[in-house]
Amino acid sequence: MQDNLYLYPNLVKVRKAHRMTQSELAKLIGISQQEISRYENGDVKAPINYIVDLANCFNVTTDYILGRDEMNRDNITDDKNILNSFNQLTDENKIKVSERIKTLLDLQKE
Repeated sequence: MQDNLYLYPNLVKVRKAHRMTQSELAKLIGISQQEISRYENGDVKAPINYIVDLANCFNVTTDYILGRDEMNRDNITDDKNILNSFNQLTDENKIKVSERIKTLLDLQKE
């Protein structure tokens, strides 16, 4: 691993955890594959908006990408599966799930 000021520890890790190529990610967030390669190699400093876009795209924190916050990959997968399941529900059932979540959170506070 390079000893480089601009090398972000989890930049590659988060992309690969989602089985995405540099080209696919580039298309998704609107930059070139070459730019992603330079960021991942630590050749240039990634702009903050790229770090934020990446975090939003993969539902992780910017601290995780910067190596300041460890996040369990299984939790990311579980969260993604829950969200995918929720999105498959009818609008009526989404309301029911939301109401149950609110009730459970209220009970948890007690």
